[in-house]
Amino acid sequence: MTMVTLASGVEIDTSGGLRILELQERYYVVGQDLLIFTNSREEAREEIRKLKGLEC
Repeated sequence: MTMVTLASGVEIDTSGGLRILELQERYYVVGQDLLIFTNSREEAREEIRKLKGLEC
């Protein structure tokens, strides 16, 4: 399990499958030990599509 702590003190578990996390009207792609900030839910969905396209 990999935990990331944001400046606000919020801890996020980045293990597991890719998913969208909404915190305080901000969107993140979380999973596979990644934490990626995006500007919208749609941008987060697109980021997940790109990442899944890289899987072998």
